[in-house]
Amino acid sequence: MLKTIQIIALFQGVFLIFILFQHREKYKSIDFSLLLGSLISVLLFSLGDDEYNLFVDNADWFFFHDTLIITFFFLFVRYHKTNKSTFQKKDYMFFIPFLLSCIFHFLETNGIFPRNTFFQIVSEIIEGLFLAMLVYMIFDIINKKKEKWLLLFVIPLTIIFVIDEFTYLLTQSNESPFSLDSYGIIFMAIFLFYYVLYKLIISPTEVLAKTDTVKYKSSNLTNDSILKIKKQLNQLMNEEKIFKNQKLSVDDVAKELNVPRQKVSEVLNAHMKISFQDFLNEYRVNEFVSNLPLKKYKNYTLLAIAYESGFSSKSTFNTVFKKLKGTTPSKFRKEVLNKINNS
Repeated sequence: MLKTIQIIALFQGVFLIFILFQHREKYKSIDFSLLLGSLISVLLFSLGDDEYNLFVDNADWFFFHDTLIITFFFLFVRYHKTNKSTFQKKDYMFFIPFLLSCIFHFLETNGIFPRNTFFQIVSEIIEGLFLAMLVYMIFDIINKKKEKWLLLFVIPLTIIFVIDEFTYLLTQSNESPFSLDSYGIIFMAIFLFYYVLYKLIISPTEVLAKTDTVKYKSSNLTNDSILKIKKQLNQLMNEEKIFKNQKLSVDDVAKELNVPRQKVSEVLNAHMKISFQDFLNEYRVNEFVSNLPLKKYKNYTLLAIAYESGFSSKSTFNTVFKKLKGTTPSKFRKEVLNKINNS
């Protein structure tokens, strides 16, 4: 049974990594590298940790332990949604606990370093560092309003890690209850691979930041030109509501403004710090909100109003709306109707 799950994880992980590599030029290199490291560490754990090694019976490939997953995810969360474009040299120190963990595990397994009180204390300090990383990730995601989908993986991983550690402290056994250290994490791996792939299709910027704007270095846009295009863009959206066109592209907007496509993209990405799709979706959500209380739309379904506002997909609408408003469209509509009835 476990081998079947591992094989599923293998195919999913390899497929997801293949998809990421196909589009790697679109994403900021540091985000891409750390997410790739996270996914590979999850994949390696799923295939090669300890007694359930998929390739070699009773192997103990300690470099594939869950501590590598924690380290990479910690760094990914640390850099996610920041302005940092390169990996800071000082952050290599976060791999030290993992390397120490591997060294201690190797020494213990081969009987080179006998288990004693000092050994146990140092081992628990190292494990405590990994727990601190997990707790940091949870608070960083919540406090800095980073993508909440990360919690779907980080929180279960934290729970499994804590249960595993308490079990070891109480029983001195590496056998985790309900095989959480094997089945639990591998099931999480399968979920993670599916979910990241889903996010890359539906809302890619929630997973990885778009590439830096180095390609605009040689731009000849002046400050006046930038301000003019910004004004024209907002005018086009506010007055003509061109965003209602479900198939609107950046080429269409460039034609309307009689401005080269490259310049429109540069103003949006480099100077307004927003992608074309996110720019449109903000206007579409605001249009949806404005339409909700109007009598004209009283008998419309939420999806019908969303389509009227420019959205072409239910899943995209729900994802974008929740991201921008922090709640679902149905809950938001109830709040609007309650305010109208109480006024």
